[in-house]
Amino acid sequence: MHNIKEFIDMNENDFDSFFNILDNSFPKSERRDYPSQKDLLSISNYRPFVFKQNDEVLALMAVWEFSDFIYVEHLAVDGKLRGKGVGTELIKNYLNKCDKKVFLEVEPPNCETSKKRVSFYEKLGFSFNDFYYLQQPLNPGDSPFRLNIMSYPESIGEREFDKYKKDIYKDVYGVELQEQ
Repeated sequence: MHNIKEFIDMNENDFDSFFNILDNSFPKSERRDYPSQKDLLSISNYRPFVFKQNDEVLALMAVWEFSDFIYVEHLAVDGKLRGKGVGTELIKNYLNKCDKKVFLEVEPPNCETSKKRVSFYEKLGFSFNDFYYLQQPLNPGDSPFRLNIMSYPESIGEREFDKYKKDIYKDVYGVELQEQ
């Protein structure tokens, strides 16, 4: 067995462990509830990945695959492995195999935690793009909120990102953007 840490496709038997890490890693406004999350498994361009050791799910990454880009919706490592380089190795190995642009959302870097998160992704080769972006609600009754887009392998302008945002809003959030 090799020691390279890589994500594998999640199988349905791992869903409860996947959701437990998701639930413990993200506030309610940044994740779906259990049934809504499970419903995503039937969507063809939604791909949940896990990292396992000794048959235990210890990390996850959920992405949406589009024809010309990848949108990373969630990335999380179990609390007992956080800060040990596991997430870094998993993402590096994923990006090394990826031949598309990759986008993810981060909170604006206005506190120590969000600054560390931005720095983590920058060390992996992502660029912080400082334009206005609203994450659409994942749950009924929630409101959109301000985030920033990070992109890999290079930065992207707001106008260029608009074509990707249209697909993200439609597929991930179920929101149709009106042409301007």
